[in-house]
Amino acid sequence: MKAAVMTEDREIKVMDMPEPEMAPDKIKVKIAYCGICGSELHVLDPDFAASRPAGPPRPAGPRIMGHEASGTVVEIGSEVKSKLKVGQKVAMNFRGYCGNCYYCQNQMEHYCENSVHNTGSYAEYAVYNDGAVYPLPEGVSLEVGALLEPVSVAVHAVDAANIKPGGTVAIFGAGPIGLLIQEVALIAGAAKLLVSEPVASRREMAKKLGATVVVDPLHEDLEAAAKKLTDGRGFDTVIDASGKIAVAKQALNIIDNCGTILWAAMYPQGAEIGVSPQYMYQKELTIRSIFVSPYCFTRALNLLPVLNLEPLISIKPLDKVNEAFHQLIKGEGIKVLLKP
Repeated sequence: MKAAVMTEDREIKVMDMPEPEMAPDKIKVKIAYCGICGSELHVLDPDFAASRPAGPPRPAGPRIMGHEASGTVVEIGSEVKSKLKVGQKVAMNFRGYCGNCYYCQNQMEHYCENSVHNTGSYAEYAVYNDGAVYPLPEGVSLEVGALLEPVSVAVHAVDAANIKPGGTVAIFGAGPIGLLIQEVALIAGAAKLLVSEPVASRREMAKKLGATVVVDPLHEDLEAAAKKLTDGRGFDTVIDASGKIAVAKQALNIIDNCGTILWAAMYPQGAEIGVSPQYMYQKELTIRSIFVSPYCFTRALNLLPVLNLEPLISIKPLDKVNEAFHQLIKGEGIKVLLKP
């Protein structure tokens, strides 16, 4: 089958690969679309490549990439308990959890001690654990279905961000995750919402999707705009979805007393943000972070027909994967789906 892989030299190439092997407890899906995740763009970012944390060695040879996928069920293992059917349109979680370890049994499945990554989905076929495959709601296209996993991340972010009806929210970064968080935050009740984003087309999208104010942080005074929108107080919640350390630190300058700061991005290993304990004491702040999206897929599935997702999507054939990566790095496009 055709697949986009990362080689041992950290190059992305499209090549022929064996179809993934089935097992009695697995589900095989013919991939329709797979979104490019911002975390995968770091493959080409030397700051991230050089600071990758130590961990289990990667399997030798090329590794199929991709995890934000939708498709059609083509084979179901004999031990699968899900009520799926061959031919059913589905979207998938790229991780499988054991349900039995300490973390799974204490509401922290994302730290499962026995988690299994399903096979990569920049490919014609992928194999998933039972429980990681979700039937798409009626009327939801496979294109929109491919956004299930990033929507689940937005749900987890809003859960952690302490957003209350009538509250004020600022979001740094209007990439896919920032815009999805914006949409979910508005549904959760944010009444005034500022988005800071240097790319004009992404600011326009944030405004189209309901942002109260959009700011170009390279040419406008972010702090002045924040004070104006919040009557000088600062925001109840500030969320960084940019992944830039200097940007994430700006949250401290526009947060209100008793506010919540959420770092909702990946940052280079070893990078630090200095926070004054006295400042924390005076303002009684909460600073949180998120990692993947535990227990959020069912609610994200319910949101797929509700959110305005089509404007975020553009599609490229799988063999244009390198072109798509470089366009996204330059800020062109928002959520690019690869079609095998």
